Amino acid sequence: MSYSYKCYSDTKDFMKKFVNAEEGAIIYGISKSRIIVIAREAGAVYKVGNSALINTELFEKYLERFREPARELPKHTWDKLKEMTNTPKTGENS
Repeated sequence: MSYSYKCYSDTKDFMKKFVNAEEGAIIYGISKSRIIVIAREAGAVYKVGNSALINTELFEKYLERFREPARELPKHTWDKLKEMTNTPKTGENS
């Protein structure tokens, strides 16, 4: 069975300016109810009849406000990664 929608990475080049809550939930990977709450906070909701559309440009601009700076991994994590890459694999001839 295939999905009836494409991955966000497949559609980035031709992203729609307005999406409904279901499409937005798929694109941004959050629930429909949560995307509506965030979109209302962002002022990105447009009521059209009985439907509500979300302006993705305003929504993404609002989301950027919550961006956190990148942090380095803790030293113990780096040590584990080094151990995993330095261990010889079974079945290899040296």
